[in-house]
Amino acid sequence: METNSQSRLSLPAAESLPPTDATLPQIIRFARAVDPTMHFRERWGKYYPTQVSALWGRCVKSYQAGEETQGSAGELLMCLVYDIALGPYLGVPEPSQRSFLLWLIDGVRRVLQSSEG
Repeated sequence: METNSQSRLSLPAAESLPPTDATLPQIIRFARAVDPTMHFRERWGKYYPTQVSALWGRCVKSYQAGEETQGSAGELLMCLVYDIALGPYLGVPEPSQRSFLLWLIDGVRRVLQSSEG
């Protein structure tokens, strides 16, 4: 009997990602459909709050610096979901949030396409 109950991370196909001109509601629907939170909660355990916050902080800094995304597709999806959850509380204008989320999706697309080829 297997004792490891860790949820498996399921990644979407690159072609199922929202388009580069996706609206915020489209991005939110996509994020809800691929939400990797359970995987990362189990992976990081009691450290989940600090780990997800640190991951999100690194993504924000990279975005603000004009850099490419860094991390796995799963980590970028986790950052996407986390930012959407924080969104209403951050006071960031919707166009700015949408731009950041599209940057994350582009990073996921790039990682998925590089692993396919």
